[in-house]
Amino acid sequence: MEKKQKDDFSLNSTNLILYLYARRKPLIIIGIIAAIISTAVSLTITPKFKSSVVMFPASGISVSQALVSTTSDNQRSGVLSFGEEEETEQLLQILRSEEIKQQLVLKYNLFEHYGIKDDAKYRYTQLNKKFKSNVSFRKTEYMSINISVLDEDPQIAADMANEIAMLLDSTMNRMQKKRAKEAYKIVSKEYEQLQDEIKAIEDSLTRLGEMGIYNVETQSVGLNEAWLIAQTKGNTELADKLEKRIEILGKYGGSFLFLKEFLEDESERLSLLKDKYTRSRVDAQLNLPHTFIVNKAEKAEKKTYPKKSLIVIISVFSALLFSLFGMIIIETIKKDQI
Repeated sequence: MEKKQKDDFSLNSTNLILYLYARRKPLIIIGIIAAIISTAVSLTITPKFKSSVVMFPASGISVSQALVSTTSDNQRSGVLSFGEEEETEQLLQILRSEEIKQQLVLKYNLFEHYGIKDDAKYRYTQLNKKFKSNVSFRKTEYMSINISVLDEDPQIAADMANEIAMLLDSTMNRMQKKRAKEAYKIVSKEYEQLQDEIKAIEDSLTRLGEMGIYNVETQSVGLNEAWLIAQTKGNTELADKLEKRIEILGKYGGSFLFLKEFLEDESERLSLLKDKYTRSRVDAQLNLPHTFIVNKAEKAEKKTYPKKSLIVIISVFSALLFSLFGMIIIETIKKDQI
């Protein structure tokens, strides 16, 4: 009995083509019916059109660092350089943000556009599902970003794809500007305060200059020599005047030297702070694109979905395969019953 079953199995396997040929008529009929039904079903599916934007991320270097900085810190690339994988991942994260999606929902009225009623249950869940099925973002093998939009209206598909690219830039600028403006306020306050301090030091030095103090070391040597000469010649009047000047120099000379050295240090600090001030002001006021657009989205001429031929082929193949398995199972049951 076991040997007979093995022979039958071997016979069925080796004669599969003959088996199919013998049952060609029902299989052909089933295939034709599946093709007709799948064609009819594909005609009921609303076609969708696809538009895409391809972009590269710009270098993550700041505007000020690339354009106005006088230092060479971390200038690994300029404003014309493409970003690296890190910048690509950052842009993808922002593209998937709720902020960009909500702006699209408002501008294109996506609830109504996707046919979601106001009283629909879980309407936001439905919106998210449709949005994810129609809008996609992916990183290409060349580290560029592809934004694709499917829609029943080819013009809306193109407009939405271009709008997303624009929103990406505006969202990045808004995020960076908020931080840059706060930094500018801090640096600006510190810069202006240091300017006031330097002005006060300069005013003090000016007053000391009006008192006749302008070079302590040179004046000290010169006045003492002149006083000795006046004393030697017996010119007491001149000696008294020189003695008063020497007293003033001795009283305020130390302050003059301190203020002069302090002014030099503060002036150097102001020079460094001015660079930061200029950079922070540029970052707070100017915008540069964060992407290089390679291809803008254009209105599609041909539909992308559905692929009728693919639907028909898969449907016919599936119908024939299930039919064949069904025939084999039915015949096996009939043999077991005999």
